[in-house]
Parts: sequence; C-alpha cells; structure tokens
Amino acid sequence: MKNEYTKAIKQTAKIIDAWLPLKIQYEQIPALSVGIVHNGKLVYKRGFGFADLESHKPATADTSYRIASISKTFTSIAIMQLVEQGKLNLDDKVQKHLPWFKAKTKDSDAKNISIRQVMSHTAGIFRDGNTSHWDDDKFPGPAGLRKEISQAVVFENLTCFKYSNFGYALLGQVVAKASGISYDEYVKKNIIKRLGMKKTAPDFTEDCEKWLATGYGRIIPGKERQAYNHVRTNAYASATGFLANVSDLAKYLSALSLKRKGADALIGRESKKEIMRGHWATGEGTESYGLGFKIYKIGNRKIVEHSGGFCGYITDIALDVENDIGVITLSNTNDSSASAINRGIFETIYKFTDEGGKYLKGKRIQNQEKYEGVYRSRWNDEIVVGIDANLVAFDPQAHSPVKDGTLLRPKKQDKFSIYSRFNFGSVGEFVSFTFGKDKRKAKKLLWGSSPYERI
Repeated sequence: MKNEYTKAIKQTAKIIDAWLPLKIQYEQIPALSVGIVHNGKLVYKRGFGFADLESHKPATADTSYRIASISKTFTSIAIMQLVEQGKLNLDDKVQKHLPWFKAKTKDSDAKNISIRQVMSHTAGIFRDGNTSHWDDDKFPGPAGLRKEISQAVVFENLTCFKYSNFGYALLGQVVAKASGISYDEYVKKNIIKRLGMKKTAPDFTEDCEKWLATGYGRIIPGKERQAYNHVRTNAYASATGFLANVSDLAKYLSALSLKRKGADALIGRESKKEIMRGHWATGEGTESYGLGFKIYKIGNRKIVEHSGGFCGYITDIALDVENDIGVITLSNTNDSSASAINRGIFETIYKFTDEGGKYLKGKRIQNQEKYEGVYRSRWNDEIVVGIDANLVAFDPQAHSPVKDGTLLRPKKQDKFSIYSRFNFGSVGEFVSFTFGKDKRKAKKLLWGSSPYERI
C-alpha cells in the first residue's frame, strides 16, 4: 500500500497545482499555502496568491499565518510532556495548580474540574470569557483571567461538550505553574526549538512581522476586504496565539506519527494515543474530541485534526495516523474554505489510492498535456488534468476535485467517454477536443452538446 500512496500523492499534487490557483480566484482568497507530509517527509509544498495584496508579495510554503486554535494542540503536547515528567497528572484538579480557579453554580463547582476535562472541552467552562477581545483585539493577560473566573462555569462538568478558548487559556497558566517558567518560554524551548521550527512562535512579536502574511477580513458587499493589524493574544496564546508556516508544521505533524519508530521527539507513543483518543462527541456528525485534537473519519480512515480561525486567517492541519499522511492548509482571510480544501486533498489521495485501477492504470495518454487546461462555457469552467491513462475534469470551485469531478476515458483520437456519479449530467456521452494549426494545445472542447473554449 505504501507505493500506492506515494503514487496517489504524486497525482494529487498535479491536481492541486491545477485546482487551487483558480479556486482562490473564485473565492477571492488572497493567499493559500499547502503542504503534504508522508512518512515524515514534506513531499509537497506550495503557496498560491499573495501574502500581502498591496505589495503583491507572493505566498510560499515559508509564509507564516496565525494558526489560531491549532495552538491548542501545542498546549496539549506541553501538558503531556509535563505528565511524562511527573510534574502533573491529567486527572489533577485544575484548582490544585491554580488555587484561584474558583467558580460555582447551582449544579457544578470548579473544584471538581480536572485538567483532562478542560483539555477535552468537557469542563463546562464558558467559551471566551466576558471580554470582547475578538472584536477589539484586547486579549486579557493572566490578571484578566482571574477577574472573570467567578463566572467561568456554565454547565456541570462531564455533562456535555462545550468548546472553550478560556479553558485553554487556563491550561497555559497550568503549564507555567507546573514548569516554573512562562508558557511562551516553555513551548519555545520544548516544542519549537526541539523540532527546529524556524518561523513559528506562540504569539505575535515585531520580530515575526516579516514572516507573517497580512490577515484580511471577510467579503462585505460594496467593500474591499479589511486588512487587520497584527496583535498579541497574551493569556490566550495557549488557545489561539500561535503563528507558523507549512514547512514548520510538517515537522510538527511528523513528530506526532504513530507509524514510524523514533518519532518521539515531543512525547511518547502512549501519550500520543491518549491525546488522539476520542473523549467526547462534538455533536458534529461522527466527530469527537480528544485532548487538544479533533477526530473524524474519511471512509474507514481515522483523521486527527484541528482547524483554526483568527481575525484574518483560517487554517487546518490533519494527520492520517495509520498511513502517516499529513495535510496542511493555511489561508489569510477569515472566510476561506481552508478546512474543506484540507479534507478535499485527503479525499483526492484516497480516491487515487482506492480506485487506482479506475484512474491510474492503463497505457499513459501520449502528450496528455495538450488536453490539460481551463475551459469555459456560458455555464461553468472546467479544469482538465491528465493522470496517466485518463483525464480528470472538475469545477475549480469544488472542495473535493476528484470526488466531485468527472473521469474522462480515452475512446478515439481526441475523444473521451464521460464517467460521472452525477446522473443529471452527460454521463455516457463524449468530450471531444479540437485544435488549432499548431496542434500543441486544444483550443476547444465539446462536452456532450455544450461547447467550451480554453482560457
């Protein structure tokens, strides 16, 4: 199966290269940086669009983005390191380490809440406290957390899943108390420097500004995207403060592998299994939450993932634990489809792996690049990509280009049969390509009865 994945990833890379340059134009995403990790190696990396629209600075795999709630995974790793060192226990009450954590409601008391419950979002703690930091960019420090603590408990612990940034801000304070140094110092020394992550930081500083893509707001009718100022998240760094790039996050995902021996630079195998074990259903389909990581399945494959949303950024990292495949998708606007793109990349890899006989096997189409390109009709655009023995066509706006696309199988010279799971289309009919005098690139195609022109 290893060789099948290697080949599938290679073909997926070709799909990505054709898909994302146009998709980001349709969605008006300023920049997108993408990476694929396999067996501990970064096998694909590329940036699309502009890290800064005003200067037209191109995005690359080394462009950093605010990764927001992916920060929680770093905090989870820090907690597990301290557990391995014997400095705390997952079932310690938070109050043991933070005596000021005192809140009480009719049904629950903060003294019952454990570190494990906060990590798994089952502590019943409010989401973001009572400050409006997501709107005014004034994130509280440790003293601010203490001011709000009396109202922190909303539901009785272990009665429901309730996502909490405030809870992970508390965990940052636990890390500092148990380690004897600040949260920032701890993660820099024990995660960032240990992995050689060169453009990663737990919170914004002026030194980071040259690495960091400009973050842009959502599209509002009649207005241009707003460019946001870079801000510090202070006590919320352990929940949402981190910034990182594709190259660094590839090292991070590689260190989480359960497949490769020696991938224990951060935490041991047993600790990894514990954080990747579903502790509570999130209420989103079959998804569950572990300790700092979400868990879901694509088919029968387990994916360990976390997304992030910050003012100006949507990001996602995910790891197929069994097959040691990681995907990283980072964007610099807060209305992008980065998480859907991340999943779509996985689905493309799996489509080529599971249905390789359908897509990849057979005699390679000679000069297939002459068919490849973007074609436009009155109704839609189609991207055509050659994948060895066949062509694949898909709408550039698709979130999963091969799953939602159309297989084109060679029939006669410059003529292909249409195979699609969408029975309202031209299934069973033909796509015919026509050429100009030079014959090097098709100029037009006829999809059933619908004409398209190359753009």
